[in-house]
Amino acid sequence: MAASGSVRYYSRTGPDGDDFQCDPFVQPQGEHKATIVWLHDKDDYYFDSVKFAKTLNLENVRWICPAMVYTNTSNYDFGCNIKRDSQETLDSAATLVASLFSREPPNVIKGVGGSGMGAVAALHFARNCALGHYPMNPQLVVGIDGWLSIAGSLKSSIDATVGAAARAASQSILLAHETDVSDDRRLPYTCDEEVVVSLREAGFGEVMFVPYLSLRRMVIRSLLA
Repeated sequence: MAASGSVRYYSRTGPDGDDFQCDPFVQPQGEHKATIVWLHDKDDYYFDSVKFAKTLNLENVRWICPAMVYTNTSNYDFGCNIKRDSQETLDSAATLVASLFSREPPNVIKGVGGSGMGAVAALHFARNCALGHYPMNPQLVVGIDGWLSIAGSLKSSIDATVGAAARAASQSILLAHETDVSDDRRLPYTCDEEVVVSLREAGFGEVMFVPYLSLRRMVIRSLLA
């Protein structure tokens, strides 16, 4: 399936031209109790997400790791000044995630997350669900080294939309950010604090922020277990 707009599936070819033939699904080893769509960063590949999901070893979780290309996205911009074409890219990513969830059993817990640009897309999807853009609402949202676009107008959007407050309140959100960042593309973790404030003021449910050094797997596994 190809996504509409500016997000599309990768081929199964890796960065060195190798054909990995990696399955983008990690199936539960036990009873299927939750489905999590995990989105990779802008310069990563879907099989990186597959490897990450497998290391968590959550036996009751089905993981979907779509391969996407993020085009026309601003390089790690923050706040309400996101460009229009970047907004369209995030909307396309959110539509793809909603399509993937539409095929999942209705009685399982739904979660979405990602790292870097994948975290941006995951948070954007959560926002759109709260605003009623899709006929579902994730219970769990995780963003690693990412941020929420147009965070400044979030509360007014929720307040102005019928039913949005209840949908937002039912979402649990975790933000995690590395505190020792040498990559100039990434924002200092203090920016996450602004996002946390915006989410809480808008009435989202439990909103947590966890700074970390290099404990990504341990942090996320403990919160998803």
